[in-house]
Amino acid sequence: MTGGNREEEAKTGMTVPSGRSGFGALRSRHQRWVTILGLAALMPVLVLITVTAITFAQSAQVPLVIDGKLNGDGVPVGWELEAFHGNRQIKLEAFQNGRFGIRLVSEGSSFGLYKTVDMDLNEFPILSWKWKVDRLPPAGDIREKSKDDQAAQVYIAFPAMLRFRSPTIGYLWDSNAPVGTIADGHSTVTPIKIIVLQSGKQRLGEWVQERRNVAEDYRRLFGKDSVPKVGRVAIWINTQHTKSSAEATFADLQFLHAK
Repeated sequence: MTGGNREEEAKTGMTVPSGRSGFGALRSRHQRWVTILGLAALMPVLVLITVTAITFAQSAQVPLVIDGKLNGDGVPVGWELEAFHGNRQIKLEAFQNGRFGIRLVSEGSSFGLYKTVDMDLNEFPILSWKWKVDRLPPAGDIREKSKDDQAAQVYIAFPAMLRFRSPTIGYLWDSNAPVGTIADGHSTVTPIKIIVLQSGKQRLGEWVQERRNVAEDYRRLFGKDSVPKVGRVAIWINTQHTKSSAEATFADLQFLHAK
C-alpha cells in the first residue's frame, strides 16, 4: 500500500485498493451493476412484447359465437331472427368438442338469422365457415327470380344511411346454378351481389369448409377501392318460390386475419 493510500485509509477508515488488481475489481463490480441495471431496464420491454404477442394470438380470429342456447322464441342466443315468409324451424346441432351448429329447415318458407357486428375488413378480411346441406329445393336457381330458392346462404351487409340500401354480398349453395356463378340479387332496392360457392347434390350431407376474402370480393364486385366495415352477417334459407323444402346447418363462422 502506498503512502497516499495509507493517508486516505486513515482519513476514511476504509481500505483503499492499490495497484492494477484493485482497480480491476472495481471495474468488474461496475460492469456487473451495468449488466443488472440493463436487464432491469429491458424487463418492461420484454413483458410488453410478450403481452402483445399473446394479445395478437388471441385476436387473430373473431368468432360469431353459437353458444348452444335458445331464447324464449326458439332463436339462438346472440342471434336475431328475420322471417319473410312462412314458418321457421331452427335447431341446434351439438358437436363432440362442445361446439354447436345452427340447423335451418324450410318448408315453403323464407327466413334467416343474423348477428350485428362492427368488423373492419382491413384487419380481418377473411370470413370462414362450415355448412352442410341435407336437402335441396330441386328447382332452385339464383339465375331466375321465380326459382330463387337456396338451402344455404351466407350474407355480408355493409351498412348504409338507409338500411335497405346497404350493399350486400351473398355466398350460396345453389341447386342448379354452376359453381362460380356471379349474379345480381333480385331486390329492386338493395344492391346485392351473389357468388355461388357450391352447387347440386354432389356434396349433400357433407360438411364443407368455406373461406372467402370478403374485402377482395367487395372491391371486385362493387368496383370500390376502399372497403367499409361489415355491419351484419346472416345465414339464410328459403323455398317459397318453388314451394319445396330444404335443410342446412351452419357452424364455425369467424373473421380471420389474412395469411
